Amino acid sequence: MALTSAEVDLCNQSLGKIGAKQFTFGDVTGYNSTQCLLHFDQTRDMLLRSFEWQFSKTRLRLVSAWLTDTVYTTDQYVWQAGLLYKCAVAHTSDTFATDLTSAYWTLQSTVSAWATATVYALGSFVVNDAVYYECILAHTSGGTDDEPGTGATTATYWKSTTTKPTNVFGYSYNLPSDCLRLVEFIDDSNVDWSLETNTILTDEDEVDIVYIAQIDTTTDWDYLFTELVILNLAKRLIGPLAGAGKGTASLMSDLNAEIERLNKRARIISRQEGRGNTSKVTWNQARQIQGNTV
Repeated sequence: MALTSAEVDLCNQSLGKIGAKQFTFGDVTGYNSTQCLLHFDQTRDMLLRSFEWQFSKTRLRLVSAWLTDTVYTTDQYVWQAGLLYKCAVAHTSDTFATDLTSAYWTLQSTVSAWATATVYALGSFVVNDAVYYECILAHTSGGTDDEPGTGATTATYWKSTTTKPTNVFGYSYNLPSDCLRLVEFIDDSNVDWSLETNTILTDEDEVDIVYIAQIDTTTDWDYLFTELVILNLAKRLIGPLAGAGKGTASLMSDLNAEIERLNKRARIISRQEGRGNTSKVTWNQARQIQGNTV
C-alpha cells in the first residue's frame, strides 16, 4: 500500500528533521520511501492509542433494539424478536424482513444459562455453574436429572467444553474494526464487564461506547498530533537511515525534548477543552450536540 501525497509530505518533514534525503510521491522502491512506508502507520496508530485525542474520539451505540429508518454500520449489533444480529452490510434500515432478505444482518449465537422445559438442539451451548456445556443429543430439558454437570443423565445430553471463571458473561461483542482504544463503556447499572482480545464481555443487552478511532485522513488530524507524528517518525527513522553516526545521540535528545514539550501542550489543551461537566450529559444529548457541530 503506497503512501498518499499528504503522507509523503509528512514523511519528508520527518526526513528533514534527521538530515536524510527526501523522496517524491510515487516513489515506492527507494530505501527512504520504503522505510517511511514501513513505519508510518505504526507511528500514527501508536500516537492515537497513547492519548485521548478529541478529534479521534467516537461514540457508537454498539448494541440496541433494531429500529427502522436508521443508519447502521458493520460494527453494530441489534436485538430483534429476542435474537441478536450483527450488521453485515452498512445500510439505512427499511423493514427488518427486507433487510434480512438483503443479507444485511447475520444472526449471532449467544450463551444463556441452562433452564428447564427448554428445547435444546444438537450443538447448542449453555452455561451452568460457571461451566460451558455443549448439547450432544437434542432434547427438551426436564427437571434436575438432565441438568448439565449435576444431573444423573448429564452424560447423555451434555459435554463440558471450556471451564470458565465464576464470573461468566452472557454476551460478547466485537469492538469496532477501527477501534484502537476503548475509552468508556456506558451503562446505567454499573454492571461488570471485561475486555478480552478486542471483545467486550458483558451481561448487558444494550451497550454504548466511546473509543479512539483509527483516523488515517491527515486533514482530520489535530495540528499537535500532526507535529508529533512527524517527530516520532523521525525518531524511528534515525536507526535505519542515520545509523549510529556522529551526532545521532544529540539528534535523538533534541527530538525527545521536542516531543515532551508537545506532549505537555497537548495535555494542557485537552484539559482546557474538557472542562465542561460531560459526566451529566446523557447519551442522546451528547449525540445531539455532536450532530449540531457537524
